[in-house]
Amino acid sequence: MLTLKRLVAGVVVLCGLLQLDAGAAEPEGGEAAPTYLIEAIHIRGNSKTKDSVIIKALQVSAGERLSVDDIRFELSRFRVLSLGYFSEVRMRLEKGSRRGQVILVVHVSERGTIILTEVFFGSSEATSAWGGLGVAERNFLGYGINVDGAFVLGADPEVQSGAVQQAYRLRVSTRQLGSGALSVNAGFLYLEGSEFFRQSGTESSSDPDDFYSLRYRRVGGTLGVGFDIARFTRMYVEYRGERIDSNVPVTATETGAPIDFGIRDGTSVLSTIMLGLERDTRSDPVLPQRGGLLSVSALFSTGVVGSTYDFVKLSASYEHFFPVSWGHIIALQSAGGMLFGQAPFFEKFFIGDFNDLVPSRVLGLNFSTLPSRDIFGTSIDSKRYEEIALRLGVEYIIPWFRGGKYAYGGDFFFNVGLIALTSRDELRVRDRSLAESIPVDMTIDAGLRLDTFIGIFRFSIGNFLGRIPF
Repeated sequence: MLTLKRLVAGVVVLCGLLQLDAGAAEPEGGEAAPTYLIEAIHIRGNSKTKDSVIIKALQVSAGERLSVDDIRFELSRFRVLSLGYFSEVRMRLEKGSRRGQVILVVHVSERGTIILTEVFFGSSEATSAWGGLGVAERNFLGYGINVDGAFVLGADPEVQSGAVQQAYRLRVSTRQLGSGALSVNAGFLYLEGSEFFRQSGTESSSDPDDFYSLRYRRVGGTLGVGFDIARFTRMYVEYRGERIDSNVPVTATETGAPIDFGIRDGTSVLSTIMLGLERDTRSDPVLPQRGGLLSVSALFSTGVVGSTYDFVKLSASYEHFFPVSWGHIIALQSAGGMLFGQAPFFEKFFIGDFNDLVPSRVLGLNFSTLPSRDIFGTSIDSKRYEEIALRLGVEYIIPWFRGGKYAYGGDFFFNVGLIALTSRDELRVRDRSLAESIPVDMTIDAGLRLDTFIGIFRFSIGNFLGRIPF
């Protein structure tokens, strides 16, 4: 019945947001599978994680009567893996104290919980060097509490009015609070930025002399809660409040038009409420071989909650992993969003966050003046922070190994995609068709992902090419 069980699991994954009833699978021949009463659940292999954390993640419980091929056993394994505390989860049934009763044994292999979450380093024409580190305790005292911090520092940029950039972040979260499925999170951010805005030169130029630097400071925090609304589907509500300080100069481009810095002069307040939904059916949270991850969010900023800015930001992403018969994996990916209203520039969609060939932001800071390559000649090299963004891609994954003692797994990957970045005004005022008016570029990347006991590492050609101006 292993094949039938996997087939049913695949149907559950492909149904996206639809929640399926977890009935028992029916064996060949149309005969009902025998059912057993789960007398108890035993957890083995966990020296750091409390039993209660694992039991709460299961989709079955003691006292239930289930068939041996019930889909909830496989779903429970996925759910425990998704906690991120274990490199392997195995489940089996043992005889109970009476006929018709069984004991469910969940055997886990714990992974390192103190890990490097991020390693920042790089250089660009604008910033000679930047670097930083992120460290997390993902299972504090075995209760499933995540504590992580990160920082990044950048050298004084070679841009007019530029200054040293730095950012510090601290977050605390728990997947399950008490005996329920409620999660809570809180965070703090301190950031001193020096964002680059073009004032001269061609759109394809990354020469720091063609840019002006806006100095600003952000200090604030977040507080949020999450809760299950369906199997593998969670909803989040988060409040964020920040104080923003900047000294916006009156300066212009070489054409005489003033630079739109996208931020209020002096002191302003950013106050937002975010509603998010996530459905995760991946077989593994780090190196998945099947399943999908859907994320949808809506961010609201209004004077009603004390914000200086009024805008709505909608974002969504989805990726799905399909194993193929020769052992490799194909992943289809999509991400994008749209912004309405007047938002500070750092809330807009940034080209480096969508194009692997352009350095992305680090803890909210941008260290590079490199534009998108504009391979198709659609003027996307003039786009940096915009209201509309879209990325469509496909990734080919070659599993390398699984089950090492210090390196739990590794995959080679090749990714290619299309990105688009534009504004609503540009789409409304145009002298060409809509399709011809959308700035589009190609992004490409290849490399190796490693899941190790000290963290997840990605060695990427795109990271290297993103530092080379051409």
